[in-house]
Amino acid sequence: MTNIVAKFRDEAKLVSALTMLKNNKVNLVDVYGPYATHDILKKVTRESRMPYASVLYGIFAIVFIFGFMYYTSVIDYPLSYGGKPIFSFPPMVIVIFLFTILLTTILTVLTFHARANIFPGKPLKNPDPAITDDTFALVIGQNYNPEEIKEWLKESGADEITEKEIQ
Repeated sequence: MTNIVAKFRDEAKLVSALTMLKNNKVNLVDVYGPYATHDILKKVTRESRMPYASVLYGIFAIVFIFGFMYYTSVIDYPLSYGGKPIFSFPPMVIVIFLFTILLTTILTVLTFHARANIFPGKPLKNPDPAITDDTFALVIGQNYNPEEIKEWLKESGADEITEKEIQ
């Protein structure tokens, strides 16, 4: 399927084009750019559920680490020395805190990579090499009248409009 690719050098013009296309319910495939901007992300994406996953991973990490420390110090290898209790919780708070941060971070990064389908050796999906330098590209599916979409993009200030096959 052929897509319309519009190139913009100015970020403000791209944001205005995105607003116009979203208002007209045009199928936006993707936006490529040399850097990430919050205005573009707000227009294109929906709210992420990653923070909720991170909270669940943090709760899982606390329970897992506490259970592991309890198992090793009380059940598997209890040591009684100097009249101290077998399981003393206060010294373990710092260890639980640090390992919770570590496990939450690792699990969140792995979830992000799995959800975004990012892996080593993934083929590059870049409609134009100039995008990595100073150009933004807006890829639009042709579920609408292509000539009208091109006219809207020209009105918004697109520098170049082409039709390309992008997987």
